[in-house]
Amino acid sequence: MKKNSIIAFLASCFLLSSLLACGNAQSAKQAENSFIEKQIDEAVVDMSQYMPKLPVGTVAPDFVANDTCGNAFQLSSLKGSYVVVDFWASWCGDCRREIPVVKELYADFASKDVKFVGLSFDHEAESWRKCLVENEFPFIQVCNFVKWKESPISEAYDLHWIPTMALISPEGTLVGFALTTADMRALLEKTIK
Repeated sequence: MKKNSIIAFLASCFLLSSLLACGNAQSAKQAENSFIEKQIDEAVVDMSQYMPKLPVGTVAPDFVANDTCGNAFQLSSLKGSYVVVDFWASWCGDCRREIPVVKELYADFASKDVKFVGLSFDHEAESWRKCLVENEFPFIQVCNFVKWKESPISEAYDLHWIPTMALISPEGTLVGFALTTADMRALLEKTIK
């Protein structure tokens, strides 16, 4: 992809310089605009693959994962409350840096009947458990010890990056998805009265 873009750019430069040398500035400007529009269109198509495919209002995919005691936890068991799902992993530096902020969100909204679930994509139980002990999470933490890119949960939610968060309504539909902690705070403040 990158090699083709470079070749197209060089060919366009040659064409533009040829048109300018022949005194055809208007054709050169049209060619330049056409090239720029094409590059923008390609960039938009490339970026669209990273946009979440789960629109707000759709039913949040249910999942089952093991809690810290090894018991099966099912997301739909929290139906009837707003639920914040924090997608993270102990090996993810950005996720680790966000832990205090996520805990602040919990402290601010748990009393308003908002449930929090941390879903980790750790694949090593020891690393996950160590991180949980170090950070003393005050809310449900679950993990199936499947790598992020191989996880059926990651696929169901079409996750392209972590950390990210989802807000699920009491009815089980997505209120917000692919959110940062700042986005989540703003959405909770707007949604939870």
